[in-house]
Amino acid sequence: MKAILFVDDHEVLARLSCEILEMQGYRAVSAYNGEEALRKFEKERFDLLVTDFKMDGMNGLELARKIHAKHPDVPVIIVTGYGPIDTGSDASACLSKEDLFPGLLDQIKFYLEQAEHAPAELASTRRQN
Repeated sequence: MKAILFVDDHEVLARLSCEILEMQGYRAVSAYNGEEALRKFEKERFDLLVTDFKMDGMNGLELARKIHAKHPDVPVIIVTGYGPIDTGSDASACLSKEDLFPGLLDQIKFYLEQAEHAPAELASTRRQN
């Protein structure tokens, strides 16, 4: 079962989002700020990170950078209520909170499938060289 860490300082949104993700067959864990998310990432392995952009303390892009420093292969989806933001290479996708579901589910499925196939493609490329 794929594990997703959902980070949002709005606890109700984080909990409800986790419930929706669990109904879709994922193991979903919530965190309510960047520091808590980093602690949870230290303790267990997550296949994907979904994080709010604007939070007290560390924002979503800062969190993405810190996660990628130790886990560069983990896809990050940033959600925001503040319009489009330039995430550069720090996030795989950026979605509006207004249209969070079902768009988020589509993005999660896409990036988890992409990550699942990446090692096989890399091994295939190595065999050809």
